[in-house]
Amino acid sequence: MERMGLFLRKSAVTVWSVAVILVLLQVDVSGKSVDKYIMDSAPKAEMFDFFHLMPEGELMVMTELDLLMTLNQYKKLYTKSARPKRKAVSDVANLWPACTVYYEITSTIPQEDAHIIEEAIREWTKYTCLEFIKSGTKQKRIQFKDGGGCYSQLGMQGKPQPIVLAPGCRTKGVVVHEIGHAIGWIHEHMRPDRDQYIRVNFDAIPLRFQGNFNKYKTSEVNTHGVPYDYQSIMHYGTDALPDSITTLDPDFQSKIGQRDGFTFKDIKTANLMYNCSANMKCPAIQCPFGGFVYVNKNARSPTCECWCDSDKIDDPLVRCSEIRRPRPEPIPISPPQPPTTQCADVRGDCQRLKTSGRCMTQMDLMMDVCAKTCEFCGKGEGLCMDHEKGCKILAAAGQCQAEGLKDFMTSMCPASCGVCKVPSEPCDIQNELLGPSPRTESGSTSAFVGCLHILILNVVIASDIFI
Repeated sequence: MERMGLFLRKSAVTVWSVAVILVLLQVDVSGKSVDKYIMDSAPKAEMFDFFHLMPEGELMVMTELDLLMTLNQYKKLYTKSARPKRKAVSDVANLWPACTVYYEITSTIPQEDAHIIEEAIREWTKYTCLEFIKSGTKQKRIQFKDGGGCYSQLGMQGKPQPIVLAPGCRTKGVVVHEIGHAIGWIHEHMRPDRDQYIRVNFDAIPLRFQGNFNKYKTSEVNTHGVPYDYQSIMHYGTDALPDSITTLDPDFQSKIGQRDGFTFKDIKTANLMYNCSANMKCPAIQCPFGGFVYVNKNARSPTCECWCDSDKIDDPLVRCSEIRRPRPEPIPISPPQPPTTQCADVRGDCQRLKTSGRCMTQMDLMMDVCAKTCEFCGKGEGLCMDHEKGCKILAAAGQCQAEGLKDFMTSMCPASCGVCKVPSEPCDIQNELLGPSPRTESGSTSAFVGCLHILILNVVIASDIFI
């Protein structure tokens, strides 16, 4: 019995020790993809509305789940004639000059979480020529702060720019991902060549999220010659939006959306994007096996060498001189049949939202985030209704035909933009989605009051588009 007690005590100590080690090393054992972290970190489903009126009065848009832009930035980015190249941005105005990124960890981030941000920054300085310098005064700097979600801005801005990290997304991989946006990266699954590697199943994606999967044109993206990367830290997975992406090489279906760290291709892209070999005074060298010239600053004697793909996330680089053949690229096969569309919720708090009456008062939002719980599956396809609370305001401001915004407005705001001849009445929308209101002895008074209640609430909500 004494030996059994000793065994149990040792086991408890071992479990505790392992837990401490995992915390100290920031080992992520949750299994969630980076986009699932982003989706779950938002305390309110409204975080994924497209339009947001900021407290300062500036109208911003949230796209791709975690990219915050001004309306003008978005329109410029999506203007079909002249979008700047990026997976990396090629517009030098969006790159950080002299490879120097200034940043500030604000007091809203607890001290115990600040070291996670510092660890993510070390990942960038370890594998690139970027230097991150703390500053609370530089006009152009990143501000890491607490907030109602997880998002960043694209490339260097002309003023302090936020990387907002709610408690649910303070892991090294997610922070590395958000810094990637700030240095100029978009998401990997939006590359122009993505259809050779993945199938985007738009039928399985709720309407408000479909724009997050629109691919870019070849003329708009600079991949720097780096092949498509299933395992990029910038690639979304499928657990946030089930069945949204199918990899054409099935070996990678479970690997997309990883949040453990950089891949070789991520590192190569960043180094080519910021011209690191020239900035670090390296000679022009043609590296074998798809390698690139890089200075390993952590080596005893840092020198310019050719580095290649080790095929390991935890140690992605190997000297090209140490390998005999290149790593094989993924082999796409015939596209598999798209999955049967299933009705699903994309948030874990849908029952709470339903109990609080959101299925009635915010039908446009709940159709996309809580369709299963609200019993909206298969309903509403014939309705002419807006799907964004900012539609009426933007339509009144003449944005329905605005260049760079027209596609979004006609898709999400058909009623306000006059896409359909006769917009659906509030009572028709309610009857389609929720069923007719119970009639009272006096006739349809209850139904009328219910529809009027919805109309008033939607007007109030439309005027409240603060992030």
